[in-house]
Amino acid sequence: MRVVQAGVGGWGAGWLDVLRRGEGVEVVAVADPAAAARERARRTTGLAARAVFDSLGAALDATESDAVLVATPPASHHELITSALERGRHVLTEKPLATTMAEADDLVRTADRTDRILMVSQNYRFRIPARTVQGVVAEGALGRLIRVSLACRRDTRTLWSAGDFRTRMRHPYVLDMMIHHVDLLRAITGQDVAEMVCRSWPVPDSPYAHHPAVAALLTLSAGTVVTYTGDWATHGPETAWSGEWDVLGERGRLTWRQGSVDDDVRAAVLELQLGDEPARPVGLAPLCAVDRDGTLQAFRRSVEDGAPVVTPAHDNVRSLAAVLAAVESIETGRLIDVEALLAH
Repeated sequence: MRVVQAGVGGWGAGWLDVLRRGEGVEVVAVADPAAAARERARRTTGLAARAVFDSLGAALDATESDAVLVATPPASHHELITSALERGRHVLTEKPLATTMAEADDLVRTADRTDRILMVSQNYRFRIPARTVQGVVAEGALGRLIRVSLACRRDTRTLWSAGDFRTRMRHPYVLDMMIHHVDLLRAITGQDVAEMVCRSWPVPDSPYAHHPAVAALLTLSAGTVVTYTGDWATHGPETAWSGEWDVLGERGRLTWRQGSVDDDVRAAVLELQLGDEPARPVGLAPLCAVDRDGTLQAFRRSVEDGAPVVTPAHDNVRSLAAVLAAVESIETGRLIDVEALLAH
């Protein structure tokens, strides 16, 4: 699969490494408006200067390719994805798919019209602990789910480089981090988010111009209640990026802890307690390709072999809608009906 990557600075530089080691994947061109990012990518990949462009459109017009990876700030997604789809390329894009439901709907329609795959990289679904928890719930070990408690606390004050887009964007935690957990919540429970009420607050000693901390109460489509807290400027103990999970069902409880603040996509501490029995560890499910490598290989199988798309845009809009409902709830102070938001 021949891939053009749009955006090779910051997170995109990490994606470039994923593409370079990906089985059956060839990076044929890169595009980025920043000269420094382009030069770094050229040195890293060994691409000829003629395969390095300042715009995606120029790269696609000059290069034979099968697919595009979009690893740019969210505000640019709609334009870049549309350009790639209209030129006949399949697209794997970083989350969030778009910044509004109107843009997301337009992208889904464009993918349908051009008969191209549009997949959103929700890499947390491709982590072994997450896949294991999903399996336990799907097998019915917990019975009907009653409540999920989820918390993610990170101190990112010095994580991003100066001027990073996250420090300037509105609702940085919600749009850049909460989307991971909401999408994973949908995957694990098999339910969509029906209602959402959310609040956020500023942290004055952080670099964020807008609120980096949130608390939310969600109701899922089968009635499961979810309590969620997220903080990118915590002064307390940190969790792993995956968060701390406590899943309560009619028959028992499943807890997920990483054991350290560093996410190990292949390991975690999972414990299952059924009824009055003592809690016992849960063995982890096998998964060959994990995290972004897993996302990439799933995308390749869909493009080359016609395998079902794991996180297609037409489904991912439900994760996006829940996140945009959180934004609307923060800004209006109201409880938001997510299904009504989708219908609208």
